[in-house]
Amino acid sequence: MGIFKIIATGLALCMGISVVTKAEPAVNYPKTMVDLICNLKSYAEEKSPGFGFVGNGGAGLFLEQDGNTGENVGRLLQALDGTMTESVYFRWDVEQGRAVRTEREDTDYFHQALAPARTAGLSVLSLDYVDSEDMAQESYRKNQEKGYIGWASFRRELDALPEDKPSKVNCNDVTKLSQVQNYLVLLNPSKFGSKERYLKALRGTDYDLLIVDLFYEESPLTTEDIAALRKKANGGRRLVYAYMSVGEAETYRYYWQPQWNDNPPDWLSEANPDWDNNFKVKYWRPEWHKILYGSEHAYLDKIMSAGFDGAFLDVVDAYYYYVAREAEVQGR
Repeated sequence: MGIFKIIATGLALCMGISVVTKAEPAVNYPKTMVDLICNLKSYAEEKSPGFGFVGNGGAGLFLEQDGNTGENVGRLLQALDGTMTESVYFRWDVEQGRAVRTEREDTDYFHQALAPARTAGLSVLSLDYVDSEDMAQESYRKNQEKGYIGWASFRRELDALPEDKPSKVNCNDVTKLSQVQNYLVLLNPSKFGSKERYLKALRGTDYDLLIVDLFYEESPLTTEDIAALRKKANGGRRLVYAYMSVGEAETYRYYWQPQWNDNPPDWLSEANPDWDNNFKVKYWRPEWHKILYGSEHAYLDKIMSAGFDGAFLDVVDAYYYYVAREAEVQGR
């Protein structure tokens, strides 16, 4: 999924794709990411008033840094209903293959970046990756102390239901993000064996917010599926959001063209070495925007047609990848 912060340059390519980087006019990377999110919000509001957005991975955009301005911060706070940050207290170490404590300086940075979102009234979701019950309990406690809605996942792949119930069971109806007290992210349902078992497992939970994939295998969930998922096991109403990457293209999505494997378009950038079949995109380019929204075949339009309550925008921090790459080229 690529939803944790990645600060890396010179990424290795996979699948044998040869990406040629062409000279382009100067791009304000923070501003163009905020532009994209604002455009998605405006478009959705016209078609489905009240449709929500949670951004993931872009906490740095709440600060005036790396070319980001106070105006951009304000626009982003208006466009989002909530934000998620991964690994505030515990992160998954890919090399070690286990959960480790997040470095103190990174945790402090996350708190600093999330403060404007909290002040503006956005719901702040925090996802830690853990591998022990002690880690999980510490994560829930610390997130609660900061006013974050925490979830401690034992699965980096986000492919299974937790064995325990939500840390806070809420029997009330949840019709807007500000009412959410707990949530679940489940993006890879392949282990369930069938769509019926997958949906049944989700219906049997009491989470206030489900963040799931638009698709089961190659077919999108239907309006009937989403309507059924809106009901918690305890009878209350909940929100159902769909995953959508705005910063990376995924080779397993319906929009991926086979010819891109050998002859990629120039808006497609380097591979993400930590997530197979994910490629950075030049997210400011109109070609990518057409994939995301604006027609019945676009990703956001499919999400809204299926009846989801909102979209979970992943890889918002793609802007930082380009900021860091440009700084390296310029020798800063």
